[in-house]
Amino acid sequence: MNNNGPSSSAESATVTFRWYTDLFDMSNSANHSMPFISCVCLAVCLASYVSILAQYTGTGSVTQGAGNVDTPNLFYCVKGRPTNLGTIKSLDGRTWTVPAAVNFTDKTFPASLDLHNACSGVTYANTADARKAFENSSVITVDADGEVFSAYIFADNYFEMYVNGVPVGKDNVPFTQFNSSVVKFRARRPFTIAMLAVDWEENLGLGSESMPGTQYHPGDAGIVVTITDQSGAIIDATSPAWKAQVYYTSPIQELACLQENGNVRSSAQCFSGDATDGSRFYGVHWERPAGWMNTDFDDSQWPQAVAFANNTVGVDNKPAYTNFRDVFDNASRDAEFIWTSNLVLDNEVLLRYRVPGVTSVDDKAHEGGDLNTLLTCTELYRMDGSLVVSTTDAHQLRMILENLQSGIYLRVERSDFGVSMALIPYVR
Repeated sequence: MNNNGPSSSAESATVTFRWYTDLFDMSNSANHSMPFISCVCLAVCLASYVSILAQYTGTGSVTQGAGNVDTPNLFYCVKGRPTNLGTIKSLDGRTWTVPAAVNFTDKTFPASLDLHNACSGVTYANTADARKAFENSSVITVDADGEVFSAYIFADNYFEMYVNGVPVGKDNVPFTQFNSSVVKFRARRPFTIAMLAVDWEENLGLGSESMPGTQYHPGDAGIVVTITDQSGAIIDATSPAWKAQVYYTSPIQELACLQENGNVRSSAQCFSGDATDGSRFYGVHWERPAGWMNTDFDDSQWPQAVAFANNTVGVDNKPAYTNFRDVFDNASRDAEFIWTSNLVLDNEVLLRYRVPGVTSVDDKAHEGGDLNTLLTCTELYRMDGSLVVSTTDAHQLRMILENLQSGIYLRVERSDFGVSMALIPYVR
């Protein structure tokens, strides 16, 4: 795994010594009359860092205190908390995005459909109303010859979802008010779900938010996902079978409470209550590994996700969840809230899961074909072997396919790289 932090305390100390030495050199070059003050500053900084090293010997990068607000009001919602994005510098000289680097403003990353979003005014009363409204909504194609699936998601607070490495949907509300979402995609089973989940923070770098009586309340997190097929039947849901790895944890009052055993990073022994003054608390960060969202990424050494009860997450008073209990709390397939072992302190989490099964033509035949999928063909044949069309002219294809009868067709694509064939169901 590609960790962000130095591999050992000695290496960390060396990196930090160089960092403070650079500060010492810059200070002297800027003001040659104050070398003694620079020496004092360097000595104090090094003494502070040596103290930190005595508490923490893990693989992460340590930050202390609040981060800088670089993007104020990333998102605004009436009755929502301030949603800022910023950066913080760790003691080994690295710069981190807090609470996490996200694709919220990236227009190329697909947005999810609103299941319940008070900020946008979309508030379906139940699952049946939402399904009717989403019937003709856009579908993100992962596999052109796959089935259509819907992912129902409630995230506290923010998510980004990939299927087989393809971005399929992101949360429309990074922080609050609490919302729920639907992501529709076409894929062949089995497929791999990978998600970034972020517990947003009001105090950047300190993992906390303002609550009555304290400015430093470490809020909790959690995410629940239910996957349905085209018929609405539940095929899978979040459970401890998923993998979950933490990449940012805060607020940490005493670094000695953190434990690492291989790829298991635990803050379970750390205090997670409110604080009168949390301005000097710590955060620990790890770099996300390259390709973490791809099918071939090796997550075998990641910890299993931990399941939490609804009342622990606190969703029984949130209509974004309670309006859709038939998908989230279905008696035949209850979706569980999952996270790492610490629902409160772990703020940036990556999740992965392989949805099992096999997609066949019969699985897809009832769905209705996608005209845009058919338009990618070079040749299209009926199942009796007769040719429907052979052309690369998109306009000609559309004219023919607009009058195409329902059925299953063989698509043949020819190129300099060879020939590919696929069975495509189509319903007018």
